[in-house]
Amino acid sequence: MKFKSRKPSSRLPGRIILVLALVPVLLVPLIRWEVEATPPAKPATPPAVVGVASAVTTELAPMHWAPGSVISRRDAKVASEQDGRVVRVAEVGQKVRAGEPLAVLDDSTLALQQQQGEADVARIRAQLEMAARQEQRYAQLAAQQNIARAQYEQTRADRDMLAQDLARAQALLAQTRLRRTQMVVRAPFDGVVAERSVQLGEYVGIGDPVARLVDTGAQEVRVRAPVDLAQHLAVGMPVEVSVGKRGTAEKSGTRTHPVSALVPVGDEASRQLELRIAMEDGELPVGTAVDVGMPDSGRRSVVAVPRDALILRRDGDYVLRVASNNTAERLPVKTGTEVDGLVEVQGAVKPGDRLIVRGGERIEAGQAVTIQQDLSRATAAR
Repeated sequence: MKFKSRKPSSRLPGRIILVLALVPVLLVPLIRWEVEATPPAKPATPPAVVGVASAVTTELAPMHWAPGSVISRRDAKVASEQDGRVVRVAEVGQKVRAGEPLAVLDDSTLALQQQQGEADVARIRAQLEMAARQEQRYAQLAAQQNIARAQYEQTRADRDMLAQDLARAQALLAQTRLRRTQMVVRAPFDGVVAERSVQLGEYVGIGDPVARLVDTGAQEVRVRAPVDLAQHLAVGMPVEVSVGKRGTAEKSGTRTHPVSALVPVGDEASRQLELRIAMEDGELPVGTAVDVGMPDSGRRSVVAVPRDALILRRDGDYVLRVASNNTAERLPVKTGTEVDGLVEVQGAVKPGDRLIVRGGERIEAGQAVTIQQDLSRATAAR
């Protein structure tokens, strides 16, 4: 058997050329996918700009806050001293001076009684003058022994009784005039009519209130505190009076005022005593709700930080300290007493530590920071 040799096929070079031509086409998507799958390098995060303030060592006294109210030292329900029908009464909100009328009662009956009293006084005075002249004539006749001595003595006794009748009539007339003046209920001090208890035309009796008068210029704060604080309180010592909600944006201010009165007698049920805090005239409206901060114990030395340095979270409070390499360092703390913007803290904070007070809300531990401003002086001044 004879085998015939095959000649190389002319199609092989063409296939090789086709494969070589397809290789770049297939590699380009792979290279592009690899390039796209590789994440771009993150740009370096610039340091955060912050403001700092230093932790300090200071003496603080724990404060006990108690609710109080602004009252007037002169707040009275003015009553009527006589009975009668109201013919005039002051309006609510009207300002009156001491001695000006708050209400006027009908005094027609007393006016008639006054006329009668004046007539009685005039009649008895005329009788007394006649008796006095008669007594003088009888005295001369008795000296000449022209009449009996007993007759002269009777004339003198009649004159003395008329003198007593005159004194009694004058007293009754004075009472009637006084009652007429009391038919006008006058303000005992300067103030504002806060409310009125009677209306025009009503009948009031003796002792019935006609209006409530409040002196809005004479103010003080009334507050109750636990009996245990009596050893730390004294007349004249300063306490803090806060208006609004403490520690919130609604807080409108904290003022320092002295204790004007301390009643060292505790209530048996509440175990509390009463304090009065002096206020400036017209400083706050009467009835304003306030919080009074008073010392709870003696002063002690503590580490304190500005209130703005605290970051309050559910999982715990902390501060951010600027380390020596200008990075933020997170320090957990426990807070205590707050006085004048400084808060007592317990933890790793040391006096002199630079704490972030501005711009620290979004800063993470270890993040680089740049100190723009040191607010230690501003915090101390506040």
